[in-house]
Amino acid sequence: MNRTAYILTFDRDDNLDYKSFHKLLINCPSVITWWHYIKSCYILISETKNATILQQEIKGIIPNKRFLLIEVNLKNRNGWLPLEAWEWIRKQTLKIK
Repeated sequence: MNRTAYILTFDRDDNLDYKSFHKLLINCPSVITWWHYIKSCYILISETKNATILQQEIKGIIPNKRFLLIEVNLKNRNGWLPLEAWEWIRKQTLKIK
């Protein structure tokens, strides 16, 4: 199984129901697993190598919201996060080929 990691980032505002957005996003058909330790950012793990497919699913959830979806290399990483965030990233890195 080939997996790809994507970063999804977006502008937050008071007009979006984030609980509903979160539930819909993590249940997208292309999303295998996810990470969300920063409010306006997700790491999404998908079997799709085509960001357009995942982008279309996200756009269906938030049709009038600007966002950026970009493939990311989890092996080249650094930052300031809680230990459990780094553990999740490390485990996902081992699963991505």
